[in-house]
Amino acid sequence: MRDQTRNYNVLLTRSVVVTFLTQLVENFTNIYIVELGATPFQLSAVRAVGAGASALVSIPAGWLSDVYSLKKIMILGMALQILSVACYAFAQDWQWIIAAMIFGTLTMTLVFRMQNVIIANSLTDTTRATGFAIRTVVRQFLAIFAPTIGGAIVHLSGGISIRGIRPLYFIQLVGFTAVSIYVARNLEDVETHKSVQPNELIGHFREMFASGKNLGRFALVQALGSITFGMSMPFSFVYAAEFKGADSLTIGYMGTCFVLASMLLAIPLGNLADTRGRKFIVFITRPFYYLSSILLVLAPVGAPWVLILAWGCRGVMMSAQAFNTMSMEMVPPEYRGRWTGFVSLFQNLLRVPSILLGGYIYENIDPALVFTIPLLVDVLVRMPLLSTIPDTLKSRQPPPGPPVQE
Repeated sequence: MRDQTRNYNVLLTRSVVVTFLTQLVENFTNIYIVELGATPFQLSAVRAVGAGASALVSIPAGWLSDVYSLKKIMILGMALQILSVACYAFAQDWQWIIAAMIFGTLTMTLVFRMQNVIIANSLTDTTRATGFAIRTVVRQFLAIFAPTIGGAIVHLSGGISIRGIRPLYFIQLVGFTAVSIYVARNLEDVETHKSVQPNELIGHFREMFASGKNLGRFALVQALGSITFGMSMPFSFVYAAEFKGADSLTIGYMGTCFVLASMLLAIPLGNLADTRGRKFIVFITRPFYYLSSILLVLAPVGAPWVLILAWGCRGVMMSAQAFNTMSMEMVPPEYRGRWTGFVSLFQNLLRVPSILLGGYIYENIDPALVFTIPLLVDVLVRMPLLSTIPDTLKSRQPPPGPPVQE
């Protein structure tokens, strides 16, 4: 930590605050939208609008991150995040959330991916996964009990209802505003690698694909992940509350178990990713995601411990930063912004129909299918495709030199 740059420490501080405030609210967001009057399909439509907005700006944002001021992009994204939270806090019906979702997904594109670029560029190839893991532990340490605190606030404010959930967004609004001012005042501008004119963009994307191997296949793996999670994630806590009898405290405990598991395992798994390889960690943690989905579907009504265990298993899978590390290492540093923009575009183009399909299946066929179909896609398509791509840790290690003569 002593060797890290000022920007790393500023963004780490932001991550600590933002992670706490996000975990405070996150598990109740989709329930809040439903309480505002949205049907399951309307909920999926709201999410799809957000994914579509993110797709539209993915390529421009990725290009801008390579040739323009990252600080200005960060400030713009943080301003949009504040607007997003304000829409949630003052929403009168579910249609208000359309604007909130657009602003929120633009924030994801403009801020979170840019942070990954800055952090990836500040770490070496042999410490990058560990560096990401340390960040995960630090930012999640204070957030361990945020979901439980959020559940308690909802419980004390009236339970699962608009009145009970709305105070969380006012807390979030104040916190996001304060930390955004701190970042805007303390973040140092980042020098871009080179100037690229918009009319040269296609040629530079060709250069990006020529700079790395297996980029198309890896982009497809990440895009399929959008299908895997896009279909199911809007409905996880809605399903737990509607079909499994989860109350606000149970939903809070689920989130705390998730954060605790991911925090405790982040550094050990990061170290393993830097020694055994990125793909090794992806494959050994994947079964916990499958177990999480199975437990959610099979959990009996009135058995909150099963739901809490399910989210603990999901935390094990999410603790691994290997996938994110591998993505950053697929291309040289000067192309990482454009690469993240391209992957984001590809992901969101597939996420839009998958979210809408999930909403239709949840509302009209069988809610459990929105969790089992993504599981099958991951097992039968995504992981086998990933197995055909060389590990980036091995590909970046220097070849062995000639034997030393004694």
